[in-house]
Amino acid sequence: MYKFDRITRILLGTLVIGVWALLFQTVIPFSPAQAQSKTAANQSSQVAPVIKTRSLIIVDDKGRERVILGAPMPDPPLEGRPRINPAHGMMILDPQGYERFGVGLLDNRQMSMRFDAPPGKGSDRNRERLHFIADPEGGAMIRFLNRKTSVPGWIRLGDDDNLYLEFIDVQKDKNKVIKRRIGMKGEETVEELFK
Repeated sequence: MYKFDRITRILLGTLVIGVWALLFQTVIPFSPAQAQSKTAANQSSQVAPVIKTRSLIIVDDKGRERVILGAPMPDPPLEGRPRINPAHGMMILDPQGYERFGVGLLDNRQMSMRFDAPPGKGSDRNRERLHFIADPEGGAMIRFLNRKTSVPGWIRLGDDDNLYLEFIDVQKDKNKVIKRRIGMKGEETVEELFK
């Protein structure tokens, strides 16, 4: 009889706890995910409208730095050299931490956007492949770099405000550079000494 009373008390206690849990769930009818979204919604109404900072680093789900905003921007990680010109803007890094994209306003008032190849896909001396520029004098150009970091050509807004496609052939062995320029007024070829 004593054992029966003990089992009955344990079952009755479990039943009481279960009933209280159901009542509690009825009074507060949301899951932990809903609770987080409600908390986030409450916090969003309390968010400051302006954040002032010199730098912001966004990491991916593995904690790797992927997007860096800065004024000024820091030197690119893993490059082993400082920036040529200080810039204020943004860079995007690949999963290994190498800069693949950058956009910024340089201290010399040039607006610049560049796209880089991954390491090991040509000379790592300069991995830049495309460079968009709006210069401080109102000019503009898109420069292309090959895997040897030479400039085979660009699209340029000339001093006469016409658009030109220019091809460049650097012949170091002959100590000359041949430039071929195509525009609305036709085509011209110029030879210069290699500097």
